[in-house]
This record gives sequence, C-alpha cells and structure tokens, in this order.
Amino acid sequence: MDTDERYIRRCIELARNGLGNVQPNPMVGAVIVCDGQIIGEGYHQKYGEPHAEVNAINSVEDKSLLRKSTIYVSLEPCSHYGKTPPCADKLIEMGFPRVVIGSTDPNEKVNGKGIAKLRAAGIDVTVGVLKEECDELNKRFFTYHLKKRPYVILKWAQTADGYMDIDRTANPNGKYWITNEKVKILTHRWRSEEQAILIGYNTYVNDRPQLTTRLWPGKSPARYIACQNPENTEPVEGFTLVPEEPEAALQRLYDDKMQSVIIEGGRKTLDRYISSGLWDEARVLTGNQMWGAGTEAPKIAGGTCVEAFNIDDNRVEIEITFN
Repeated sequence: MDTDERYIRRCIELARNGLGNVQPNPMVGAVIVCDGQIIGEGYHQKYGEPHAEVNAINSVEDKSLLRKSTIYVSLEPCSHYGKTPPCADKLIEMGFPRVVIGSTDPNEKVNGKGIAKLRAAGIDVTVGVLKEECDELNKRFFTYHLKKRPYVILKWAQTADGYMDIDRTANPNGKYWITNEKVKILTHRWRSEEQAILIGYNTYVNDRPQLTTRLWPGKSPARYIACQNPENTEPVEGFTLVPEEPEAALQRLYDDKMQSVIIEGGRKTLDRYISSGLWDEARVLTGNQMWGAGTEAPKIAGGTCVEAFNIDDNRVEIEITFN
C-alpha cells in the first residue's frame, strides 16, 4: 500500500469515532508522521470542541518535530472562524512542511480556501488521497452541502413473507414487533448516529413511538412528523410537523440544519420517498414471522446491496442508491 494511503486510511479510522457527536461538522481524523513514525493522532470528538488537526498537534510531546513532519487529514483543513479558529492557520503557525488531504471540503465557507491558504504559505499540499473513501466517510456532510438536503435513510422491518404491518381495519392501534430484541438495540444505535428521524402522521397515531435511543447510549435525534396540513394540525409535543411531500419536508430539515434523517414511517410515507428518488440508503430488517396478510413492505429498485448480515434469526440488509 502507498505510504500516503496508509496514513489517510488511519485518519478515516480515527474520524469514525466522532460519528453522532460532531454534527453539523464533518468527521475528521488527523495523523502526524515524522521520519516514518507516527508521533501524533487526533480526531474531531465533539461539535464546538477542537478539530482533528489541533487534537493531533496537542498529542505530540516534542512540538519542535512538527517543522519536519507531514500531517495527514481526511478532510481539507478549515479556513474560516466558526466555533474554533481556522485549522489551516494552525498548520501554518506550527510550520508543517507538508500536508496530505483526503477530500476537499464542500462547504462554501471552505471549498479549496484552506488548501489555497496552505499553498500560499509555501507548504507542499497533496490532495485526493483515498478521495472516494473520505467522501463516503462524510456522506451526510457532503449530501447536505452539495445537494442542499439531508442524507436520507429509509428504514423498515418486514416479516419473512414481506409484510410490514397488520391489517389496521380491525386493530387500528398498537405495536406489532417483527424483529428481535438485538435488532431493536441496533436500530437505537442507528438513531444515535443521525440528526433527525421522521414518521408519518398515521404511524404516530397508531404506534405513539418514542423514537429515542433509550436502548443505546447517545443523543436522540430530532423528531419530525409528516402530515397533510402541518399548519392546521394540532401540535405534538416533542415533534416538529412538516409537509408530507418529500421535497418540502427535506427543505424544512435542511433549514433546521439537519444533515441526516431516518425515515421510519409506514408504507405511504416510505413510498413517497422511494417514488421521488429522494433517498440515499435503505435499511431493511427481516424477521422470521409469517403473517400471511397485512400491509406489504415497500419495494425498491435501483439500489445496490452493500451490506447484509444476520442477527440471530433476523436479517439486516443495507442498500444504497446512486442518485
């Protein structure tokens, strides 16, 4: 493996530790190498706190070594003042002769400005090492800034014979679990990794779901309900009402600075996002029950299965689309 690729891959590993804690910032990892040895590492741990580059620098005992070191960063160092000072300025101040970057930051406040600032200071800058992997790492951040909407994750559970709900004609309310307890824990972990969660109004009325991370440590996502007339619907405590139409709902989430959302609605809500093409990932949970009747689970086309595994007698499949 190429030396630069090896260290950028380590940056990606470090960056993943920030998932669920750094939004709306991107996940970033940094590695400092001197004479072929790693002398410092860091990642962005929490929104509002020091960025990866600063944490990596702070981990180096002998700061004099920085003037002959290369710093590897999975995403372009920021060039503007936000919650913290610009990282590009910090790298210039510390005297790094070389900087290797995975992805260019799509945020219009940065987007090449950090790279330009480093090069203007005489630093040797390499850009685009493992770019696809670094882009994938921050798929939520990139979707938000490039497509001007949140990264959309569809999620539903279905029986072994393809049903996601009972016939509600005779039993209008109540929860009917399809998957096992371990899968429930997984779904709560997923919630802790995203900023928002959305259901349809009927799902709220039928199930009264909490949509929290009570089975997993971590922050619960902001909760949204899609309904036909948000302005004329009685407010629901703890939830934000948004339009049923995906474009309008996602615009509201974008305005709320939500970079990702899990759609956990019923068949109608999920079908709206599938038919509009406004989805990026589908997570389908298949239990071992056979119902024989009920509401059929959605069908998706154009997705590519990127991961599949079993949790005891339940199946988890994750598909992505290349819209």
